[in-house]
Amino acid sequence: MMETELPEDWNREECADSPFHLSATLASGQSFRWRRDARGIWWGAVEETVITAWQAEGQPDSPLRWQTFPEANRREFVRNYFRLDVDLPALYREWIAAEPQMAYAISAFRGLRILRQPTAECFFGFQCATCNTVLKIERTVRKLAERYGAPIPVPHSLPFPAPGPFHAFPTVATLAAADESELRADLWGYRAPRVIALAKGLQSLPEDDWLLSLRSRPYAEVHAALSALHGIGAKIADCICLFALDKDEAVPIDTHTRQIAVRLYRPDLAASSLTPRVYAALAETYRSRFGSYAGWAQQYLFFAELRRAADYLPHAE
Repeated sequence: MMETELPEDWNREECADSPFHLSATLASGQSFRWRRDARGIWWGAVEETVITAWQAEGQPDSPLRWQTFPEANRREFVRNYFRLDVDLPALYREWIAAEPQMAYAISAFRGLRILRQPTAECFFGFQCATCNTVLKIERTVRKLAERYGAPIPVPHSLPFPAPGPFHAFPTVATLAAADESELRADLWGYRAPRVIALAKGLQSLPEDDWLLSLRSRPYAEVHAALSALHGIGAKIADCICLFALDKDEAVPIDTHTRQIAVRLYRPDLAASSLTPRVYAALAETYRSRFGSYAGWAQQYLFFAELRRAADYLPHAE
């Protein structure tokens, strides 16, 4: 789709000095509530806002075109969600100096950014991320929002149809009162009672928004607090830390990130089971090499490790 075919009132965010790869960011396994239509336009519900965005495919230096609904022109909201303030070129220089093999991943996915997601959406979305495909996770989370989330209106006057309907993610209170049989019907399966129990547990905490309060606390404290909740292991805790709580040093260790670390840095751990001690050692290996943005660096390496990364991008709906 040519940029000139977009509505005139869509905003323009320049990316020439600080690249942004829209498709790689939204398809790299961070968030599960984005859809790309046949025109290459991405649509996502974030809190009570729908963001629609387009960028020339594979051109991270090209402008980002976007609009928000129902309130238009929420520039700071969009910049905050996509974390467009992070100086990626400076990070690239540091990463390549620390690990020359980063050059391939940076070249392939230049402009990939870590999102700043709504805390509850990220927290509950990743409850169904273990032993699940990306497409099934997306479908499951979408069904949850459609059943329990408030509708977000999108104008009917758009020159092209929106792939809606769109819904805000359900509140913690709503999930605490959810019907287990309905969750199971929506593909949550054995995770259904865990979702309800976690929501009730969050409700019992003294802070009004305990999850959001974690953003201002140190990473080690936040990771320990999340890991103490029933059903949340180290990896899921790190995903929440990285993708919602501004803990850029958090490194979720899965099969791919483990293989990378063992191959490049810790061959001595190749035969070790992924015990808490080994998990911590592998994550610290990334942090010792890539510093305070180690979580961002591992996302590049993780995505590059998916040998069919192009197939990982969702098909147009």
